Amino acid sequence: MTKFRTLRVFLMVFSVCALSSCENEDDGTPRYAVTEINSVNDVINSNGSLSSLKASLTVASGDLTTTLEGSGPFTIFAPSNEAFSALAKEAGYESSAALLANIDPALLSTILTYHVVAGANGTDALTQDKMLATVMGDELSVNIDTDSNIEILDATELPQTSTAAIVSFSNPSAPNGIVHFIDKVLLPQSVIETLSIDIRPSILDWATNDEDLKTLVSALKKTGLVDTVSKLDSATVLAPNDEAFEGLLEMLGDDYDSLDDFDNATEIALLGNILKYHVLTSNDLMAGEAETAFEDNTVSVVADGEGYTFGDAETVSAVTEAKNGNFQIIDKVLLPQAASDFLDLLNSEDLATLVTRESNLSIMEEALIATELNTPFVDITNESFVQGENEKDDAFQKRSAPKNFTYFKPATVFVPTNTAFQELLNALGDDYNSIEDFDTDEEKALLQEILLFHVVEGKVESDNLTEGNLTTVAKSDISIISVVGTDTFVIGDATNNVNANIVASDQTARNGVAHFIDKVLLPKNAIAFINALNQDTID
Repeated sequence: MTKFRTLRVFLMVFSVCALSSCENEDDGTPRYAVTEINSVNDVINSNGSLSSLKASLTVASGDLTTTLEGSGPFTIFAPSNEAFSALAKEAGYESSAALLANIDPALLSTILTYHVVAGANGTDALTQDKMLATVMGDELSVNIDTDSNIEILDATELPQTSTAAIVSFSNPSAPNGIVHFIDKVLLPQSVIETLSIDIRPSILDWATNDEDLKTLVSALKKTGLVDTVSKLDSATVLAPNDEAFEGLLEMLGDDYDSLDDFDNATEIALLGNILKYHVLTSNDLMAGEAETAFEDNTVSVVADGEGYTFGDAETVSAVTEAKNGNFQIIDKVLLPQAASDFLDLLNSEDLATLVTRESNLSIMEEALIATELNTPFVDITNESFVQGENEKDDAFQKRSAPKNFTYFKPATVFVPTNTAFQELLNALGDDYNSIEDFDTDEEKALLQEILLFHVVEGKVESDNLTEGNLTTVAKSDISIISVVGTDTFVIGDATNNVNANIVASDQTARNGVAHFIDKVLLPKNAIAFINALNQDTID
């Protein structure tokens, strides 16, 4: 039988004299309202986390409470309140109270006696594959999972999908037996059939407990899609295995070693869309293009013998029927067009490289180096490289190294040509013949402000330019001015007289777009600086 839920086992023995308070509802730890335990029934009655079990004993036919007060000894597997609530939901009721109000008392008695085993079976007796004959007549089995948790499995006709009940706490202090607290109501096959309960795990249960789908589950958590998958009604989920995700990371390149490298909102959204692309909206498949949960994106479904293949992936498991749909494990992460576009971006150059390869932008390159903007210019607007409040300097420097930059928060840069920079140097006077003459801290700060005055967050291509103001990274505005009688624009700055013409537009890079211009745009501080220099010359 396959196990599906894993919790640590807490084997806690309470002294009778120490038990004096009621249940702590915040942490679920059993607490008692009486100080004297004379029977397993007292353990049930005195523990707030077993109040639903207590109520069920009064509803069931027969006189189970009197039996549990008897000499025994008994081993009781006691479902928590949460376990009864889960059963109620499975049976179509809003609450455990509604379930108890409507269930056949004889059927409830069958359920409860399925939780009672003659004899005192402590945790040391609950060994791997042990079979336990219940008072009801059917048997339970014991499984010890890889974390040494004790699991109790009910005997159904579908043992491979039988969800295990975890023993979370054991109380051996009752004179007539032992009570083991469990997180699931155990069901014999007859009850499953009577209540029409679908005992198959959900798609998420299957994935969570498959050793080869750990990366997929981590990706669902990172993208906030766990709840979405839990609420699927009828769908087909194509589940890439861990090896498939390793292939995706390798394809993305050195900047992506794990899911942790999807470290800003846009990257996480892209990862989420990739996952949605693996959710086919129907579990009734046929050859052709299948709609996915990633809107307006389809997956190619190809008939292959009695089954199907999907896109360029191979299936590595048969179709598994879960309670809320089907799923099938595949050996490759399927990529929607958005992901393919991303790969194209990764293989293209960044804005900094674009500047360095153009010979007529060499002064711009010198300015970036002089102001130490050459590295952040790779992705100047990427907020993922803001140092965390508690992040150590060494860790931040390693994380923000150039090789780790990502390219999803694009910028638009208006890049002055060499001729434009030369005109600025001429305007500054004889003391400024090259970028090297910006050699004081004040001058370098001014040069940096001038450069940032050319950068706008977001990718604005020429077709999307509209008349108006754009706020730059320098926190001041430039003007987009329409040329009368044409469909072109010029760029205005704080001088309000000579505008910059775009001499080459839409130079695309993976982190934005560059437009080459024939004038250096000047913010107010730069104009004031030039005016001060001119005044000094006059004086």
